[in-house]
Amino acid sequence: MTTGRQLVLAGLLLTAFPAAAADFNLRMEIVDPGTAGDVKMVGDIDGDGRPDLVVGGSRNDKLNWYRNPTWRKTVILAPMTEFTTDGALGDMDGDGDLDIVIFDGEGSKNLHWYENPRPNNNPMAGFRWRRHIVGGTGSWGKDVELGDFDRDGRLDIAVRNADALSVFFQDADDQWTRRTLPARRLGSEGLASGDIDGDGAVDLVLDGAWLRNPGGGEARDPRAWSEQEIGPAYGTFKAVVADFDGDGRPDVAYSSSEGTADVAWYGQGADGRWARHVVLAAVERGHTLQAADMDGDGDIDLVIGQMHSSDAKKILLAENQDGRGADWTIHVIGTGGLHNGVVADLSGDGRPDLFGANYTGTPPVRVWLNLPPDERQPQE
Repeated sequence: MTTGRQLVLAGLLLTAFPAAAADFNLRMEIVDPGTAGDVKMVGDIDGDGRPDLVVGGSRNDKLNWYRNPTWRKTVILAPMTEFTTDGALGDMDGDGDLDIVIFDGEGSKNLHWYENPRPNNNPMAGFRWRRHIVGGTGSWGKDVELGDFDRDGRLDIAVRNADALSVFFQDADDQWTRRTLPARRLGSEGLASGDIDGDGAVDLVLDGAWLRNPGGGEARDPRAWSEQEIGPAYGTFKAVVADFDGDGRPDVAYSSSEGTADVAWYGQGADGRWARHVVLAAVERGHTLQAADMDGDGDIDLVIGQMHSSDAKKILLAENQDGRGADWTIHVIGTGGLHNGVVADLSGDGRPDLFGANYTGTPPVRVWLNLPPDERQPQE
Protein backbone atom coordinates (compact mmCIF):
# COMPACT_ATOMS: atom_id res chain seq x y z
CA MET A 1 0.00 0.00 0.00
CA THR A 2 1.14 3.54 -0.58
CA THR A 3 2.21 5.44 2.48
CA GLY A 4 0.42 8.54 1.25
CA ARG A 5 3.65 10.50 1.30
CA GLN A 6 3.83 12.84 -1.69
CA LEU A 7 6.21 15.49 -2.90
CA VAL A 8 5.56 17.99 -5.69
CA LEU A 9 8.61 18.71 -7.83
CA ALA A 10 7.98 22.01 -9.53
CA GLY A 11 9.91 21.63 -12.77
CA LEU A 12 13.14 23.08 -11.34
CA LEU A 13 15.74 23.97 -13.94
CA LEU A 14 19.47 23.61 -13.73
CA THR A 15 20.78 27.16 -13.65
CA ALA A 16 23.41 26.36 -16.24
CA PHE A 17 20.75 25.72 -18.89
CA PRO A 18 18.48 28.12 -20.78
CA ALA A 19 14.93 28.77 -19.65
CA ALA A 20 12.45 26.10 -20.60
CA ALA A 21 9.67 26.44 -23.11
CA ALA A 22 7.43 24.29 -20.88
CA ASP A 23 7.33 23.80 -17.12
CA PHE A 24 7.12 20.24 -15.85
CA ASN A 25 5.52 19.40 -12.56
CA LEU A 26 5.67 15.80 -11.43
CA ARG A 27 4.07 14.55 -8.24
CA MET A 28 6.25 12.00 -6.50
CA GLU A 29 4.58 9.20 -4.52
CA ILE A 30 6.17 6.56 -2.32
CA VAL A 31 4.85 3.14 -3.34
CA ASP A 32 6.92 1.17 -0.83
CA PRO A 33 9.12 2.89 1.79
CA GLY A 34 11.87 0.29 1.55
CA THR A 35 12.63 -2.84 -0.46
CA ALA A 36 15.50 -4.21 -2.53
CA GLY A 37 15.07 -2.45 -5.87
CA ASP A 38 17.43 -4.40 -8.09
CA VAL A 39 14.87 -5.18 -10.82
CA LYS A 40 12.02 -2.93 -11.99
CA MET A 41 9.29 -3.73 -14.53
CA VAL A 42 5.94 -2.21 -15.56
CA GLY A 43 2.94 -3.96 -17.08
CA ASP A 44 -0.71 -4.92 -16.57
CA ILE A 45 -0.37 -7.96 -14.32
CA ASP A 46 -4.05 -8.41 -13.38
CA GLY A 47 -5.66 -7.49 -16.70
CA ASP A 48 -7.61 -4.46 -15.47
CA GLY A 49 -6.11 -2.10 -18.05
CA ARG A 50 -3.76 -0.33 -15.63
CA PRO A 51 0.03 -0.80 -15.65
CA ASP A 52 1.22 -2.39 -12.42
CA LEU A 53 4.73 -2.38 -10.92
CA VAL A 54 7.06 -5.35 -10.39
CA VAL A 55 10.14 -5.10 -8.15
CA GLY A 56 12.62 -7.82 -7.24
CA GLY A 57 15.79 -8.10 -5.19
CA SER A 58 17.17 -9.98 -2.22
CA ARG A 59 15.91 -13.05 -0.38
CA ASN A 60 14.59 -10.80 2.36
CA ASP A 61 12.64 -8.52 0.02
CA LYS A 62 11.65 -11.10 -2.59
CA LEU A 63 9.84 -10.59 -5.92
CA ASN A 64 6.74 -8.41 -5.54
CA TRP A 65 4.11 -6.74 -7.65
CA TYR A 66 2.14 -3.62 -6.76
CA ARG A 67 -1.43 -3.22 -7.99
CA ASN A 68 -2.26 0.12 -9.62
CA PRO A 69 -3.73 2.47 -8.35
CA THR A 70 -3.66 1.50 -4.63
CA TRP A 71 -0.18 -0.06 -4.89
CA ARG A 72 -1.32 -3.05 -2.85
CA LYS A 73 1.69 -5.37 -2.59
CA THR A 74 1.65 -9.06 -3.50
CA VAL A 75 4.69 -11.16 -2.58
CA ILE A 76 5.36 -13.74 -5.29
CA LEU A 77 8.38 -15.62 -3.94
CA ALA A 78 11.95 -15.31 -2.71
CA PRO A 79 14.93 -15.78 -5.03
CA MET A 80 17.20 -18.78 -4.70
CA THR A 81 20.14 -16.34 -4.63
CA GLU A 82 19.22 -12.78 -5.66
CA PHE A 83 17.14 -11.23 -8.41
CA THR A 84 19.64 -9.17 -10.36
CA THR A 85 19.76 -6.01 -12.42
CA ASP A 86 17.14 -6.48 -15.14
CA GLY A 87 13.90 -8.22 -16.02
CA ALA A 88 11.10 -8.10 -18.57
CA LEU A 89 7.37 -8.75 -18.84
CA GLY A 90 5.88 -10.71 -21.70
CA ASP A 91 3.33 -13.39 -22.54
CA MET A 92 5.73 -16.32 -22.51
CA ASP A 93 3.11 -19.07 -22.77
CA GLY A 94 0.63 -17.40 -25.11
CA ASP A 95 -2.30 -17.42 -22.69
CA GLY A 96 -2.98 -13.69 -22.92
CA ASP A 97 -1.37 -12.40 -19.73
CA LEU A 98 2.01 -11.00 -18.73
CA ASP A 99 4.61 -13.29 -17.21
CA ILE A 100 7.89 -12.26 -15.54
CA VAL A 101 11.36 -13.00 -16.97
CA ILE A 102 14.20 -12.47 -14.53
CA PHE A 103 17.73 -13.51 -13.49
CA ASP A 104 18.36 -15.24 -10.16
CA GLY A 105 22.04 -15.19 -9.19
CA GLU A 106 24.49 -16.96 -11.47
CA GLY A 107 25.11 -20.42 -12.85
CA SER A 108 23.61 -22.87 -15.32
CA LYS A 109 19.99 -22.35 -14.21
CA ASN A 110 19.78 -18.65 -13.36
CA LEU A 111 17.38 -17.47 -16.09
CA HIS A 112 13.75 -17.99 -15.06
CA TRP A 113 10.26 -17.00 -16.05
CA TYR A 114 7.38 -16.87 -13.62
CA GLU A 115 3.96 -17.87 -14.92
CA ASN A 116 1.12 -15.47 -14.19
CA PRO A 117 -1.79 -17.45 -12.62
CA ARG A 118 -4.27 -15.72 -14.93
CA PRO A 119 -6.60 -16.37 -16.61
CA ASN A 120 -7.79 -19.18 -14.30
CA ASN A 121 -6.44 -17.89 -10.97
CA ASN A 122 -5.80 -14.60 -9.19
CA PRO A 123 -2.28 -13.13 -9.56
CA MET A 124 -2.72 -11.55 -6.12
CA ALA A 125 -2.33 -15.07 -4.70
CA GLY A 126 1.45 -15.08 -4.74
CA PHE A 127 1.74 -18.83 -4.13
CA ARG A 128 0.01 -19.52 -7.45
CA TRP A 129 2.88 -18.09 -9.51
CA ARG A 130 4.93 -20.93 -11.00
CA ARG A 131 8.69 -20.86 -11.62
CA HIS A 132 10.04 -22.10 -14.98
CA ILE A 133 13.77 -22.53 -15.58
CA VAL A 134 14.93 -21.41 -19.03
CA GLY A 135 18.68 -21.96 -18.71
CA GLY A 136 21.77 -20.15 -17.56
CA THR A 137 23.96 -17.19 -18.43
CA GLY A 138 26.94 -18.55 -16.47
CA SER A 139 27.91 -15.43 -14.55
CA TRP A 140 25.43 -12.87 -13.23
CA GLY A 141 22.88 -11.79 -15.83
CA LYS A 142 23.03 -8.08 -16.69
CA ASP A 143 20.34 -7.29 -19.27
CA VAL A 144 17.35 -8.99 -20.90
CA GLU A 145 15.24 -8.16 -23.97
CA LEU A 146 12.19 -10.08 -25.20
CA GLY A 147 11.21 -10.51 -28.83
CA ASP A 148 10.11 -13.05 -31.39
CA PHE A 149 13.54 -13.09 -32.98
CA ASP A 150 12.84 -16.00 -35.35
CA ARG A 151 9.24 -14.91 -36.05
CA ASP A 152 7.69 -18.26 -35.19
CA GLY A 153 4.98 -16.78 -32.97
CA ARG A 154 6.72 -17.49 -29.66
CA LEU A 155 8.57 -14.99 -27.50
CA ASP A 156 12.33 -15.54 -27.23
CA ILE A 157 14.74 -14.12 -24.66
CA ALA A 158 17.95 -12.19 -25.43
CA VAL A 159 20.30 -12.01 -22.44
CA ARG A 160 23.80 -10.88 -21.68
CA ASN A 161 26.33 -11.14 -18.90
CA ALA A 162 29.57 -9.18 -18.76
CA ASP A 163 31.19 -11.32 -21.46
CA ALA A 164 28.61 -12.85 -23.80
CA LEU A 165 25.31 -12.23 -25.59
CA SER A 166 22.86 -15.07 -26.17
CA VAL A 167 19.33 -15.68 -27.38
CA PHE A 168 17.20 -18.42 -25.86
CA PHE A 169 14.83 -19.46 -28.64
CA GLN A 170 11.54 -20.91 -27.43
CA ASP A 171 10.87 -24.24 -29.12
CA ALA A 172 7.81 -25.34 -27.13
CA ASP A 173 6.57 -25.20 -23.55
CA ASP A 174 9.65 -25.21 -21.29
CA GLN A 175 11.91 -26.17 -24.19
CA TRP A 176 14.62 -23.72 -25.22
CA THR A 177 17.59 -23.59 -27.57
CA ARG A 178 20.44 -21.25 -26.64
CA ARG A 179 22.54 -19.55 -29.30
CA THR A 180 25.50 -17.29 -28.45
CA LEU A 181 25.71 -14.39 -30.89
CA PRO A 182 28.90 -12.83 -32.31
CA ALA A 183 29.22 -9.47 -30.57
CA ARG A 184 32.53 -7.62 -30.68
CA ARG A 185 31.07 -4.32 -29.43
CA LEU A 186 29.41 -5.78 -26.36
CA GLY A 187 30.74 -3.57 -23.57
CA SER A 188 30.35 -4.90 -20.03
CA GLU A 189 26.67 -4.00 -19.55
CA GLY A 190 23.78 -2.68 -21.58
CA LEU A 191 21.37 -3.98 -24.25
CA ALA A 192 18.41 -2.65 -26.22
CA SER A 193 16.22 -3.93 -29.05
CA GLY A 194 14.23 -2.61 -31.98
CA ASP A 195 13.74 -3.00 -35.72
CA ILE A 196 16.66 -0.82 -36.76
CA ASP A 197 16.56 -1.49 -40.51
CA GLY A 198 12.79 -1.74 -40.93
CA ASP A 199 12.73 -5.31 -42.21
CA GLY A 200 10.31 -6.57 -39.55
CA ALA A 201 12.92 -8.48 -37.54
CA VAL A 202 13.91 -7.47 -34.00
CA ASP A 203 17.54 -6.33 -33.93
CA LEU A 204 19.79 -5.82 -30.88
CA VAL A 205 21.65 -2.65 -29.89
CA LEU A 206 25.15 -3.07 -28.46
CA ASP A 207 27.91 -0.70 -27.31
CA GLY A 208 28.07 1.79 -30.17
CA ALA A 209 26.83 -0.81 -32.64
CA TRP A 210 23.79 -2.83 -33.61
CA LEU A 211 23.44 -6.50 -34.42
CA ARG A 212 21.32 -7.17 -37.50
CA ASN A 213 18.85 -10.02 -37.15
CA PRO A 214 18.50 -11.94 -40.44
CA GLY A 215 14.96 -12.91 -39.38
CA GLY A 216 13.03 -16.14 -39.66
CA GLY A 217 14.78 -19.45 -39.20
CA GLU A 218 18.13 -17.86 -40.03
CA ALA A 219 17.99 -16.04 -36.70
CA ARG A 220 18.92 -19.32 -35.03
CA ASP A 221 22.24 -19.35 -36.90
CA PRO A 222 24.68 -17.01 -35.09
CA ARG A 223 26.74 -16.68 -38.27
CA ALA A 224 23.79 -15.00 -40.02
CA TRP A 225 23.76 -12.06 -37.57
CA SER A 226 25.95 -9.12 -38.61
CA GLU A 227 27.33 -6.30 -36.49
CA GLN A 228 26.97 -2.73 -37.79
CA GLU A 229 28.73 0.29 -36.29
CA ILE A 230 26.77 3.24 -34.87
CA GLY A 231 29.36 5.35 -33.03
CA PRO A 232 31.97 5.41 -30.24
CA ALA A 233 31.77 2.79 -27.51
CA TYR A 234 30.74 3.64 -23.94
CA GLY A 235 31.93 0.49 -22.14
CA THR A 236 28.95 0.45 -19.78
CA PHE A 237 25.82 1.87 -21.35
CA LYS A 238 22.10 2.34 -21.47
CA ALA A 239 20.50 2.59 -24.91
CA VAL A 240 17.03 3.29 -26.23
CA VAL A 241 15.59 3.09 -29.76
CA ALA A 242 13.22 5.88 -30.88
CA ASP A 243 12.69 8.38 -33.72
CA PHE A 244 14.12 11.61 -32.29
CA ASP A 245 14.08 13.67 -35.49
CA GLY A 246 10.70 12.62 -36.87
CA ASP A 247 12.01 11.25 -40.16
CA GLY A 248 10.39 7.85 -39.72
CA ARG A 249 13.65 5.98 -39.17
CA PRO A 250 14.69 4.47 -35.81
CA ASP A 251 17.48 6.34 -34.04
CA VAL A 252 19.49 5.26 -30.98
CA ALA A 253 20.31 7.23 -27.82
CA TYR A 254 23.07 6.30 -25.38
CA SER A 255 24.21 7.18 -21.87
CA SER A 256 27.02 5.81 -19.72
CA SER A 257 25.49 3.66 -16.98
CA GLU A 258 28.55 3.36 -14.74
CA GLY A 259 30.97 6.04 -16.00
CA THR A 260 30.77 9.63 -17.26
CA ALA A 261 29.96 10.40 -20.89
CA ASP A 262 27.74 12.52 -23.10
CA VAL A 263 24.10 11.59 -23.43
CA ALA A 264 23.82 11.55 -27.21
CA TRP A 265 21.51 10.27 -29.88
CA TYR A 266 22.56 8.92 -33.25
CA GLY A 267 20.39 9.73 -36.23
CA GLN A 268 20.09 7.08 -38.91
CA GLY A 269 20.39 8.46 -42.40
CA ALA A 270 18.73 7.06 -45.50
CA ASP A 271 22.12 5.62 -46.48
CA GLY A 272 22.48 3.76 -43.17
CA ARG A 273 25.11 6.14 -41.81
CA TRP A 274 24.76 7.58 -38.32
CA ALA A 275 25.14 11.21 -37.19
CA ARG A 276 25.89 11.99 -33.53
CA HIS A 277 23.94 14.68 -31.64
CA VAL A 278 24.81 15.57 -28.03
CA VAL A 279 21.83 16.07 -25.71
CA LEU A 280 23.78 16.72 -22.50
CA ALA A 281 27.55 16.58 -22.01
CA ALA A 282 29.42 14.62 -19.35
CA VAL A 283 26.60 12.92 -17.45
CA GLU A 284 27.81 10.70 -14.63
CA ARG A 285 26.25 7.25 -14.11
CA GLY A 286 23.22 7.72 -16.33
CA HIS A 287 21.71 4.37 -15.39
CA THR A 288 18.22 5.37 -16.53
CA LEU A 289 17.58 6.31 -20.16
CA GLN A 290 13.99 6.30 -21.40
CA ALA A 291 12.33 7.81 -24.48
CA ALA A 292 8.75 9.11 -24.55
CA ASP A 293 6.69 12.17 -25.48
CA MET A 294 6.69 13.60 -21.96
CA ASP A 295 5.09 16.96 -22.84
CA GLY A 296 2.51 15.80 -25.38
CA ASP A 297 3.82 17.91 -28.25
CA GLY A 298 4.22 15.00 -30.66
CA ASP A 299 7.98 14.44 -30.49
CA ILE A 300 10.19 12.18 -28.40
CA ASP A 301 11.89 13.43 -25.24
CA LEU A 302 14.41 11.68 -22.97
CA VAL A 303 14.36 10.87 -19.26
CA ILE A 304 17.85 10.54 -17.77
CA GLY A 305 18.44 9.22 -14.25
CA GLN A 306 21.77 9.32 -12.45
CA MET A 307 22.42 6.54 -9.96
CA HIS A 308 22.51 7.23 -6.23
CA SER A 309 26.27 6.55 -6.42
CA SER A 310 26.78 9.62 -8.65
CA ASP A 311 27.68 13.01 -7.20
CA ALA A 312 24.63 14.83 -8.59
CA LYS A 313 21.97 12.11 -8.13
CA LYS A 314 19.61 14.01 -10.44
CA ILE A 315 16.67 12.81 -12.47
CA LEU A 316 16.48 14.86 -15.65
CA LEU A 317 14.00 15.40 -18.44
CA ALA A 318 15.54 16.41 -21.77
CA GLU A 319 12.82 18.21 -23.72
CA ASN A 320 13.07 17.92 -27.49
CA GLN A 321 12.27 21.53 -28.32
CA ASP A 322 12.28 21.55 -32.10
CA GLY A 323 11.06 18.01 -32.74
CA ARG A 324 14.22 17.35 -34.72
CA GLY A 325 16.53 16.51 -31.84
CA ALA A 326 18.71 19.57 -32.45
CA ASP A 327 17.54 21.75 -29.54
CA TRP A 328 17.12 20.31 -26.04
CA THR A 329 16.12 21.94 -22.75
CA ILE A 330 17.06 20.14 -19.54
CA HIS A 331 14.69 20.02 -16.56
CA VAL A 332 15.45 18.58 -13.13
CA ILE A 333 12.37 16.54 -12.23
CA GLY A 334 13.74 14.63 -9.23
CA THR A 335 16.67 14.09 -6.91
CA GLY A 336 18.17 11.25 -4.90
CA GLY A 337 19.21 9.12 -7.86
CA LEU A 338 17.51 6.47 -10.00
CA HIS A 339 18.55 3.05 -11.31
CA ASN A 340 16.84 1.49 -14.35
CA GLY A 341 13.78 3.73 -14.14
CA VAL A 342 10.84 2.94 -16.43
CA VAL A 343 8.49 5.36 -18.22
CA ALA A 344 4.83 4.34 -18.56
CA ASP A 345 1.38 5.95 -18.34
CA LEU A 346 0.57 4.85 -14.80
CA SER A 347 -2.37 7.20 -14.21
CA GLY A 348 -4.16 6.51 -17.51
CA ASP A 349 -4.33 10.17 -18.56
CA GLY A 350 -2.26 9.70 -21.71
CA ARG A 351 0.83 11.34 -20.19
CA PRO A 352 3.93 9.19 -19.55
CA ASP A 353 4.91 8.88 -15.89
CA LEU A 354 8.09 7.53 -14.28
CA PHE A 355 8.71 4.61 -11.92
CA GLY A 356 11.85 3.39 -10.22
CA ALA A 357 14.07 2.80 -7.21
CA ASN A 358 17.75 2.89 -6.42
CA TYR A 359 19.89 -0.22 -6.50
CA THR A 360 21.59 -1.00 -3.17
CA GLY A 361 20.10 -1.53 0.26
CA THR A 362 16.35 -1.08 0.71
CA PRO A 363 15.49 2.20 -1.04
CA PRO A 364 11.93 3.46 -1.51
CA VAL A 365 9.99 2.47 -4.60
CA ARG A 366 8.79 5.73 -6.14
CA VAL A 367 6.57 6.95 -8.95
CA TRP A 368 6.52 10.43 -10.49
CA LEU A 369 3.10 11.25 -11.94
CA ASN A 370 3.28 13.63 -14.89
CA LEU A 371 0.47 16.06 -14.11
CA PRO A 372 -1.72 17.49 -16.89
CA PRO A 373 -1.74 21.30 -17.20
CA ASP A 374 -4.97 21.83 -15.25
CA GLU A 375 -3.61 19.92 -12.23
CA ARG A 376 -0.23 21.58 -12.01
CA GLN A 377 0.59 23.58 -8.95
CA PRO A 378 1.09 27.36 -9.40
CA GLN A 379 4.73 28.41 -9.55
CA GLU A 380 6.00 30.68 -6.79
